[in-house]
Amino acid sequence: MTNNIQDDILNQVFSFKISKDMDAITDKSDLIASFVKKTAEIFKAGKVSFMLLDESHQELSVEASYGLNPAASHAKVKLGEPFGGLVAKDGRALLVKNVESEYPEVSRNRLARYSTKSFLIVPVKIKDDVIGVLSLTDKKDRGVFTDDDLKILDLIAQNFALYIENLRLSEKVNNLSNLDQLTGLSNHRHFHEQMLEEIYRAERYKRPFALIILDIDGFSEYNQAHGYSSGDNVLKQISRIIKDNIRQADVVGRYGADEFGIILSETKLKRAIYAGERIKEKVNYAIFTEDEERKSSLGMSKLTVSLGVVEHRIGLSKDELINRATSALQEAHKKGKNSLCVFK
Repeated sequence: MTNNIQDDILNQVFSFKISKDMDAITDKSDLIASFVKKTAEIFKAGKVSFMLLDESHQELSVEASYGLNPAASHAKVKLGEPFGGLVAKDGRALLVKNVESEYPEVSRNRLARYSTKSFLIVPVKIKDDVIGVLSLTDKKDRGVFTDDDLKILDLIAQNFALYIENLRLSEKVNNLSNLDQLTGLSNHRHFHEQMLEEIYRAERYKRPFALIILDIDGFSEYNQAHGYSSGDNVLKQISRIIKDNIRQADVVGRYGADEFGIILSETKLKRAIYAGERIKEKVNYAIFTEDEERKSSLGMSKLTVSLGVVEHRIGLSKDELINRATSALQEAHKKGKNSLCVFK
């Protein structure tokens, strides 16, 4: 490869790396989509796709694409299957200049998907781990992909992997800062942020949602009698009970020392009451132990919770909504333990 060609490769990679569009993106899906589009521009390729590896299912699925038809853009490829699956499994790039002569066993139906016979697939790796593959087909000048194209794409894929890794690390740090370290739920600050987001959606799209504030009856006395370590086990167990009895789209956070907030999206009051009663009943049946690892008959306790429920109304602020749920919770306290009240 001549020095001029080397310089051209480095210039294109450097241009890709410092792209303002790429540097400004903080969402992983948007980054991948931008990356795919820019790769298509650099290589003048009619079709480009990035397939992400799902290790649990041992398959690749299209994360972003350019020029693919809708059916192909939802395709899945098992690890080891030609051609993307082979590249993901072996971790080695594949340059095909003429698929008909190099792979005569490939069916004509499959070949008919493409307008040219040449394609290029490279693995995208973080350190030595393959996270996906990048595929290019159909050069717009109907030309053949070359060894130089392979070198350019391999360098670009390395830079792209660094972007992905940086975003993953950033997401991990953000997630840790948003979580309560004991329960793994949203912490107080993040829960309030999610409340604001839910109110914005409800106001804009005129969609219902409900809020539940829940606390543990007699939790202070339980801590004094059994110790704070046992109290931590209770908080973790009740956290699991709540998560197991709400939908994945709902949000639960640790709102206070022994208080939990639950945002039930797309939920009217009647459904919210049902969800609250179910959680209350599950806590009633639960057995709480002083040592979560040694569940013997010693140190077993029964606990209950009280809940305040409110449905969002258009025009209510976050603080007004929380105040109404808290008022309903206080009413539940007045009724005694193991109660649910609704703000009216």
